[in-house]
Amino acid sequence: MAEAMLADEYRSSHDNLKQWEIENNEKADSGTVDHKRKSEDHRREEQPQQEQQDECDESRVEQKSVVINVPPKRRKISNACLFNTSDVVQALNKCMSEEERFDAIQMAISAFDHTDQFTHDAEIEAGADIALVKMLVFLEFKTGFRRKPIKANLEAITREISLTLQALEMVYRASPEAILTSFKRVGTDLLHNLVILVDEEVMTRVRAYSPHVSPETASMSSVEKSTTQADRTEQDSEANRNNRSVTPPPYGNAYGVGNWDRDLMLRKTSKILGHFARVGEATKAIAHFPGLLGSILNLVNMRPYDAVPWEARLSCLWTIANLACCADNMVLMMCTPGLINALVNVGFRQTEPSDPLERTMEILRARSIASRAIYNLSWPVENKIPMASNIALVRVLCQLAIQRKAPYAKSNTVHDIMVQTRRHAIGAIRNIAAAPRRSKIGLCEYNNGKLLDVLTDVALNDSNEKAVELAFAAMHSLAIHDTAAGIVERPALVLALKNQLLAEEDEKRAGTRADDGVRSHVSATLLVLERSITVDMPQYENLRELLHAIHPSPPSDSESTCSEAINTAEV
Repeated sequence: MAEAMLADEYRSSHDNLKQWEIENNEKADSGTVDHKRKSEDHRREEQPQQEQQDECDESRVEQKSVVINVPPKRRKISNACLFNTSDVVQALNKCMSEEERFDAIQMAISAFDHTDQFTHDAEIEAGADIALVKMLVFLEFKTGFRRKPIKANLEAITREISLTLQALEMVYRASPEAILTSFKRVGTDLLHNLVILVDEEVMTRVRAYSPHVSPETASMSSVEKSTTQADRTEQDSEANRNNRSVTPPPYGNAYGVGNWDRDLMLRKTSKILGHFARVGEATKAIAHFPGLLGSILNLVNMRPYDAVPWEARLSCLWTIANLACCADNMVLMMCTPGLINALVNVGFRQTEPSDPLERTMEILRARSIASRAIYNLSWPVENKIPMASNIALVRVLCQLAIQRKAPYAKSNTVHDIMVQTRRHAIGAIRNIAAAPRRSKIGLCEYNNGKLLDVLTDVALNDSNEKAVELAFAAMHSLAIHDTAAGIVERPALVLALKNQLLAEEDEKRAGTRADDGVRSHVSATLLVLERSITVDMPQYENLRELLHAIHPSPPSDSESTCSEAINTAEV
């Protein structure tokens, strides 16, 4: 049956079924061998891939075990790859229509918004500062179109001015050398425009906060107000321009005071002045520029404090402190009307528990910068006498010298700001105490010896070594024959001197080196007191205790004779 079923298949090539079966088995065996061979070949091909996979897994394990280093602080990368500096400068120089100007300024902001100082130096070298100052002068000229036939879009121009100042401030993030190069070629024209902008904006906000202003008048810009008040005589305008008020203006209403563009204009204007003040060779020219100090003082004195951006106020204070570092400016700034009073008012500002973090930090930084400005101005001999006779100044320095508690006390930033403020305040007291004899007497008698109590508090309780050294240096400067009695009358001050001298003696015995500065000041103060306080004076009792603690008196003759007799008897 099997042969009948397979007759058509095998008879064509085989004689019988057995022969076909043998050959069929041989083909099956050969197919199995071929399959095994292909499987082995495939396995050989997959083995290197598996080894590579294992190697990759091992490398990944090794990579995971490697210690990852913390990357450096991120810096804003320059957009020079997107905008070439020469193309941006060319666009700024060629633009004329409003659309072209806006596009050029936006391109400049995008290209210059980075923190790479070398790239900013290259931008100044390429003339970006010149192009932007030309743009600013042109825009300021357009605001002068005050005649009725020609009416300018003041809101659009104000926005262009603020954006131009923003781009210019970015360029001035360069090195001091590059800023000096720019100041020499555009400084005069730029300062002239900046003073005008600050004056007009501050005057606008003063008028807006006046008690009799209307919402319609307050919402107008500075140029529009000047247009409506064109009937004012030129003499009145000149008088207002020369007599810059440094007293807080009255305020009541706050309709429309400030907007985003005008606030940005004040922030960037003051920041550009701060960039210029970083250059030592330019500080004299800046301080002597007509009207500049009065303009920034009016901004600092603006009330209420929210009437101007806090960044602008801090930048103006920082500019004043840096200008005061120049020896040629110290006497000039001391004679500037209202400057010391403005710094004193800033120093008296206090934080409230309900204040937000931003306001608290502004007050702390403003007081620190104001104390640094006072400290810089206290170096010249010509400034010591008027500063020593300024009761409000001495009072604010005494207050800042002992302020150790502040909100957010656990913050290292707040702690550093408070320490810096105290050191500057005590340093200013030390410098002022080097005034002539009459000024020294007045300082010691101020408020029944309040200044001496403050110095004693610093010497006993302050944790900063530099502040303690400055306090003892101030005591040394105040210690003269006429003030010695008032110093010795204060037991706490005598105790501070005693503790310091005993601590030095202990350090000598232990072999450690004491601070030479503090030791010299304390020793010199004690020498003055010894020469000034005699035995017949009632203050001698306090001084005798101090001297006895430092130099114990030797035993009397009778005591030594008794001790010798006792020793002989024992032998």
